[in-house]
Amino acid sequence: MAFRLRLLMSNVEEHWEHAEFRQTVRELLASTVDRLDGIAGRFSAHEDALLIKVSLDLNGLLRQVAEKPARRGRAGRAPALKLALGAVPPVWGDPFYLGDAFASLLENAFEAAAPEGTVLLRSFSGGKRGRQRAVVEIIDTGAGMTPEFLRDRLFQPYETTKPGGVGLGLATARQIVTAHRGSIRIVSQAGGGTLVRLSFPAGPEAGA
Repeated sequence: MAFRLRLLMSNVEEHWEHAEFRQTVRELLASTVDRLDGIAGRFSAHEDALLIKVSLDLNGLLRQVAEKPARRGRAGRAPALKLALGAVPPVWGDPFYLGDAFASLLENAFEAAAPEGTVLLRSFSGGKRGRQRAVVEIIDTGAGMTPEFLRDRLFQPYETTKPGGVGLGLATARQIVTAHRGSIRIVSQAGGGTLVRLSFPAGPEAGA
């Protein structure tokens, strides 16, 4: 889906005058919105029935997401990605949906950072003794967000600060994280980049 959207965006200026191309854009955007709305709606109504939770090596999943083809900007270059994966307890989760959430958030960070920027993906253990948590942070050096946007519009579908964005990635990722009894926190300031912090309770094996 993301590849097809990027392909369309790269051809908008050249082919927008053609009616057939405009129709293709409308159809793809409609199907994309329907798919993402469907994911969010299913989580709201049937979270437990849809998720196939297993004891999950979160660092392994993060490496898989990070190893996907680099996101490239208009100049054909991608921001630098740095990994700092520390020891984290296993979590009880669905690798498909969590992987999708991580990929979406990482994509947001790459787009915000621009080709000359940097994205840091790191993990570490948190929480108190007996209540371990696995923490994941995605930090970009992009333009950041204003206090007003953070307060009023951050998790609203179709709200975005990115040119050409549709504003569904963060809203859907939040649904997925919440379905895993996790939390998501955003720290950002205009001109100062953005930090996305995800925290998940440790799975049963963590205390074994």
